[in-house]
Amino acid sequence: MACHCKDCDLEIEEEKEEEEEEEESRVDKIFTTFSFLLGVACLITGFILSKTDPIYSDFTWSVLADTNFYQSKSFGAFILYTVGYIPLLLLCFKNSIEEMKEGEYINEYTLMIVATIGAYAIGEFPECLFVLLFAIIGNWLETYATSKSKKSIKKLVNSMPLYAHYVQEDGNIIEKEPQELSIHDLIEIRPGEKIPVDGVIVKGKSSLDLSSINGESLPKDVEENTLVYSGSVNLESVIVVEVLKEFKDSTLSKIMELVEKQQKNKAKSEKFITKFAKYYTPTVIVIALLAFLIGFGLSNWSWDAGGRTSLFNALSILLISCPCALVISVPIAFFAGIGVGSKNGILIKGSVSLEKLAKTRTFVFDKTGTLTTGNFKLISNPNQEALQIAASLESKSTHPLAKAVCEDYKGEYLPVENFTNVPGKGIKGSINNTDYLIGTKDFLVNNNVSNIKEVVSPFKVLYLGVENGDFLESFIVSDTLKDNSKESFAALKEQNVDNLIILSGDEEGIVKQVGEDLGATKALGSLLPDEKLEHIQKWKENKNLVSFVGDGINDSPSLLASDIGISMGSLGSDAAIEASDVVITDDNLMKIPEAKRLAKRTMLIVKLCISVSILLKVLFMVLVLTQVLGPLAMIISAVSDTGVMVICVLIAISLLTYKPKYKAQTKTQN
Repeated sequence: MACHCKDCDLEIEEEKEEEEEEEESRVDKIFTTFSFLLGVACLITGFILSKTDPIYSDFTWSVLADTNFYQSKSFGAFILYTVGYIPLLLLCFKNSIEEMKEGEYINEYTLMIVATIGAYAIGEFPECLFVLLFAIIGNWLETYATSKSKKSIKKLVNSMPLYAHYVQEDGNIIEKEPQELSIHDLIEIRPGEKIPVDGVIVKGKSSLDLSSINGESLPKDVEENTLVYSGSVNLESVIVVEVLKEFKDSTLSKIMELVEKQQKNKAKSEKFITKFAKYYTPTVIVIALLAFLIGFGLSNWSWDAGGRTSLFNALSILLISCPCALVISVPIAFFAGIGVGSKNGILIKGSVSLEKLAKTRTFVFDKTGTLTTGNFKLISNPNQEALQIAASLESKSTHPLAKAVCEDYKGEYLPVENFTNVPGKGIKGSINNTDYLIGTKDFLVNNNVSNIKEVVSPFKVLYLGVENGDFLESFIVSDTLKDNSKESFAALKEQNVDNLIILSGDEEGIVKQVGEDLGATKALGSLLPDEKLEHIQKWKENKNLVSFVGDGINDSPSLLASDIGISMGSLGSDAAIEASDVVITDDNLMKIPEAKRLAKRTMLIVKLCISVSILLKVLFMVLVLTQVLGPLAMIISAVSDTGVMVICVLIAISLLTYKPKYKAQTKTQN
């Protein structure tokens, strides 16, 4: 009971923390919106007032000594600029402190604070407001792009409801939450439903899809006394299960615990502009400081002879270096990249995901449901007489292997009598008074079939024979590769991806064969979710960026543990989609190399914006330091910053003209 109370207290505490975070976020949004609207209003009104006052059109701090100034329109403009600037500056300080708490002591906000205070000190009030207003717009654009992507992702999540049909003592059935179930309770699992907790079948027999749990492509036949695991999907008929484990101890919960653990371990990634600011900000501050000290020193430390001019030049450098162009063009570039991806069925959860995807050179793939369809196909060439007998028998079964045999046969079925299904082994039936069997080799051996020719193959093999008679034929059945799987691997190699690795819970031999067919660097099978996780973490230890592509619940920990998790949204589970950084909205594998190409193009545009901005700013810094601009330095500094911003924005929006390279193919691989 004590433990239960502790759990309740913990849940209540977590709920309070979530509510507090939501309230804090709401207050932040209100203050940011208020500061932005106030800043815009003050900027426009102040600009109009200052331009209609010819006497004080060029502000200097000396005018504060002029009593007439306080009766002019320029004084009103000064008050408006200051009133609009202070809330924006406070917001900038707040954001900077939050970044510092995360260990980012020098960030983009640091530079904006220094630069705008410098601009304010030399009377360039509109510049102060422009920089901070554009910063807010840039953040809003990136937030909008990311949230739009996440909303699209949520639309893809179509989870089967996880609840339990609890069987009461009187036989009536009621719905219960899985958390409410106790050990030895009886629950009814209907066709198409997920098993909510681990248990054992006490009534009925069916077939279960375990692909989301262990990656196994073939359904598992189950009957009374068979252990079943939460997360499995019942395919055929109603079964009654006795609960053996509470929900918190079940297989599905353990996998979700792995997901939560990886979610906590996945450190907050650094924004690109923040990383850039680490180097840019101190460099600019040092240059401005040196410009002031050198100029002041050359004037024999005389304030009137050169100190004032040196300070003016230093502040002009800060003004020129103001990150206005960067704080607007870089988010626009990411916004455009995320938007282009969304239009092409590639949903990307933010700029950090784009940046990492561009750098990733190791791609790890799950097999079942990701590279393969889960639909089986007959790949051997049996004689038609044997195929007719096999197809006639299998037409009575709903097993995926049976469907593969039937789909390959195009003729009429023979009438089958005395049909018997032996779960996990095979089927029996009489055709024209002859008893035939089809299934595993052991199944035929146990029914006295002689002269069986064993087939060595990594794929599934069905054997056909006559009971107490001769072996007739073997049938090799394989899971089919998805459209474009080979082309996708080839296209990733074009994008300079060095390692293409397959990890799967399916049989080792099958996985290796698929790896050979696709040209994978490495293929490993028979892996549990935590074993996949260990492999990914090992590769990450070598400081490689790793992208993992998966679709099932069992892939969720790996999607989170990797640097970039990519899920196939069309068939992917809700857990996989939520755990991933990139979601492919359909089943087209060619969109993975397309996502890689788009990420690289986006980062190229971002770096181009930064390069152009820095080069032009350095040019104007040199002009200021060499006194070439003279008294026009301040005006040209302000104009140059706006001009550079326009150029960089035009470069950023050029990404909207992006054209996809990799087109979908329709041919299915064997």
